[in-house]
Amino acid sequence: MASASKSVLVSLLLVVFLTINVEPSLSQSTQQLIEKICRSTEDYGFCRTTFQAHLKSPNADIVALTQITVEVAVDHSTKTHNFIRQTIATTKDPVLKKALSECENAYGLIMQAFDLAAVSFFSRDYSSVEKEERITPRAEASCRATLTTPPISKQHGILDERSREMRIFIVMSLNAVQDLLRPRSLGPAAAPALL
Repeated sequence: MASASKSVLVSLLLVVFLTINVEPSLSQSTQQLIEKICRSTEDYGFCRTTFQAHLKSPNADIVALTQITVEVAVDHSTKTHNFIRQTIATTKDPVLKKALSECENAYGLIMQAFDLAAVSFFSRDYSSVEKEERITPRAEASCRATLTTPPISKQHGILDERSREMRIFIVMSLNAVQDLLRPRSLGPAAAPALL
């Protein structure tokens, strides 16, 4: 009787453990790469959560992590650009409309840069990925500055959260591709071949 209740207890504990631990743990090297990429973002937790939501394998390498950053940046810049366009079409505030028109141009550049970076990434032209991404911080900052330059609309914070996320995705993307481009240690030199 006691062994039956122990086995039921063990089975219940196992079920509880498995339901709590449904997310596979990341490999040490994947954790280190994510740590390195996320460390310099303005929201480490958001960065880490973004990677965890998009990982296809707990053993992702820097190429897989760079792909995630490019894909989330393309998606977010496209959605933000569309949101800006829709807001311009519906707003009656002329100050906001003017500021958002400038942001539409800025996010158009960001969207185009990440679209080109994605093409370069899938062509394995990682240097071009970095080159395309380099313009994005300045474009995002110009939109943010436009919304806070007098005269200021009552709705000047309309893009605050989207801009914050875009800044994080930009830093993630740049950090990942720069790490990807960094030369790796090749280990001990191979002995020369004898002819």
